[in-house]
This record gives sequence, C-alpha cells and structure tokens, in this order.
Amino acid sequence: MKTIAMLLFSASLILTISSCKAPHKAKPQGVQFLKETVKRIGSSGDNWCITWAKDGSQIVSMCDGNWLNIDTPNGGYHNHLFRLTGNAKNFRREDIPNYPNFSGKEGSWFGYGIVSIDDNIYATISKTPGGSWSGPFRGIKLLKSPDNGKSWFRVSKEGKELPLAKYDTMRNVVNNEEMFFLEESGLPHQKQMAYPFSYVAFVQEGQNNSANKDGYIYIYSPEGAQTNLLTLAKVKKDKLGVRNEWQYFTKYDENNQPQWSGDISKHGYVYKFPKKNSNGHYFGWYSWLPSVVWNEGLGLYIMVNGGTVGGREMTNSDKDYYDWWMHTETGSLGFWYSEKPYGPWKQFFYTDQWIVDNKKNRTYQPKLSPK
Repeated sequence: MKTIAMLLFSASLILTISSCKAPHKAKPQGVQFLKETVKRIGSSGDNWCITWAKDGSQIVSMCDGNWLNIDTPNGGYHNHLFRLTGNAKNFRREDIPNYPNFSGKEGSWFGYGIVSIDDNIYATISKTPGGSWSGPFRGIKLLKSPDNGKSWFRVSKEGKELPLAKYDTMRNVVNNEEMFFLEESGLPHQKQMAYPFSYVAFVQEGQNNSANKDGYIYIYSPEGAQTNLLTLAKVKKDKLGVRNEWQYFTKYDENNQPQWSGDISKHGYVYKFPKKNSNGHYFGWYSWLPSVVWNEGLGLYIMVNGGTVGGREMTNSDKDYYDWWMHTETGSLGFWYSEKPYGPWKQFFYTDQWIVDNKKNRTYQPKLSPK
C-alpha cells in the first residue's frame, strides 16, 4: 500500500491508499485512515493549502488563526503563510515574516491557491464582500515571491510585477487593475450572484513543479453559485501571471480529451459532486475546493475533496447557501484519481459525513501533502 499524508486543520493524519498491480500501474481501491497518527499541536487556523518548495520545505497558507501565536496588531491573521520542515511524524513550523499582513477589517482576505514553480512561489488571496468573514468571494489577487518567501510582489493581469511590502497599503486595494479576477462570469445561486475562480487550487506536481510533464499549470475552482460543479483552467507555466493566456475547460470530447477556450464565459465542468448529504442537508458555497497532487508511487494524480454543509437550516435557499456560518454538521470527504492533471476523475472513496476521531469534529477543506 502507498502511504501519503493529509493535513487537517491543526492536525496531521497519515493515511494509506490501497491499490492493486505494480507501481505506476495501480488503480486505487480504497483508503485506510490511521487515526493513531493524528498529531494535535495547539493554536488555531484553517484551510491549509500547501505546496512543496525547492528547498524541501512545504509552505502552507493558513486562514483565520495565529499558528505560532505571533504578536500582531489585530491578534491574528485572516491569511498568513508558514513553512513546514521535517517529515509528517516530526515536523517543525516556521514563520514567513515578510508575507503581506492580511488582518483586520481592511485585510479581510483569505488564502487558498499556492504553488511552487521554478523557484517562484505564487499565492492567491480571495476578497470577501465585507470587512470580515463572509461570502461569496469577489475575486482573487495574485502574489509572487521569487526568493522563497523573503520578498513579495503583486501581479497585474498583464503580468506586471510590483513590490508588495508587509504593510504596503496596496495590499488591500480592490479594483480591476489590482485584482487578477474580479466578479467575472458570475451566475446566481437562486438570486444572489457568485463567481468562478474567486478561490482556486493549483495542481501540485512534485517538488517545485518538477513532475510537470506538459509545461502547463492547472488551476481548479468551484463554480461559485453551484460549488458542486468543478471548473478548471490551464496556462503555460511561464505565462501564469498573464490573464489573457489562461484557457478554460469547456468539455471532454468523445475520447475523454479536454477542450479549451480563452473565453471564461464558455467554461464548463470537469466533475459534478453531490449537492447534499444523506440527511438531505445541502452543501453551501464554501464547498468542493479540491486538493490535487501527483503521487509518484502510484503514477497517478490523487484528488481529495469535500462538501461543507450550509447555513442554519441547511436548505438550498440563498440565505442558507451563503450563510457566514456553515459548520452546523461535519462535512463530506472523498478521494478520486486520474492519469492526467485535468481528469477525467474516478472516485474510489466517499462518505458524506466524515469524522476524524471525535463526534465533535466539524471537518471541512481537506488537503493532501504533496511531499
């Protein structure tokens, strides 16, 4: 069996994926959770998007917390980056101190997509509609570090890179020049609009993107108004910061080959997840952001994903779908595999109400460690 690590909030969990046949020909058959390996380390934070950097460390994007209890003007961060060194059983946490400060009312940004490519770290941050946690997100700003997190730049749609110091006022500016996506190609849930690519996940292809085979970077995002529908974009790795170079998945042809368009309004869906769980409770807007990693041992891409149950009454109304509090019940958890970073995807595990090791758990946004 192939062992991989999964990061869950402030806990790490080792799991095994059972498979048949020899390595690089294996097809996953199931998942075993080794709950005895859960390691709780205290402090707070969530989401934990993760990439594997050139120096062997992993960089994690934390939201709503203060993992190292750093003294900050607002007591904690809406979004911050940390570095993990060591292995899953014995890891250390380090601050990335020069990352722009996203805290307080103006700094109501939350981080999701992060990726290491050819020595550069790219991170996307998503803007809330208000000055605190709320949804749906309006769009993303693209950040770049060319020196492993020591300094940061903001990237315009045209690929222009401008320095961004920790407390630079430009970090909180929202307009068409500063945002990489801003309220584009929106759809209504019932009546209220939401947007694709307002929070994203980069496919992780080995250390510093070293397992990449075709020169493209692949970026997944839920359809904001119907997050059970999964969208996908691709871009040449040396053009990631140029918006008009992005291409959007439209459909699979009869041979399961992806078709693409440069027009975001023509985007289609790679996969359709459930809208609700077996209790009849609907998943809300904060659902189905995937974590996709290349697994060298299996010779496959593995995706973990899950739905987050919606607001107070958990119906499909706009009010419940977009409610700021969506953890009334624990979320779902599933695993999929594909031979290609763009799918098609085949499910090999799914449960619609997943608990780690305690019934008080409210799990959401599962992530795989690419290392």
